[in-house]
Amino acid sequence: MRDEDNEIPEPANLRLLRRLVTVLMGTMIVGISVIAGALVYGIAGERSPEGLPFAEVRIEPGLSVVRVDQSEPSRIVVVLRDAEGVERLRVYAVEAANAPDVRVVGD
Repeated sequence: MRDEDNEIPEPANLRLLRRLVTVLMGTMIVGISVIAGALVYGIAGERSPEGLPFAEVRIEPGLSVVRVDQSEPSRIVVVLRDAEGVERLRVYAVEAANAPDVRVVGD
């Protein structure tokens, strides 16, 4: 006798379940690949502002620049005043080689 003769035929519900599990496994593999690719692209694709040179600091509307200090080449200190007259202090870190002359743009 051959092996084909001894096999019990697979029920239709079991065949459908096997196909659904196979499709689900393929969908999960594709989904995990897309998520991993998005994470890798998001981490490696975007560069942080630390590595990029910048030439100006933009101040939001409604704030006026009172004083700018760049006595240290690694930082910019900006004193701002809002509409109520409250002064705010902002410190921006920069690399001296990347941004030796930085402009502050605002009201």
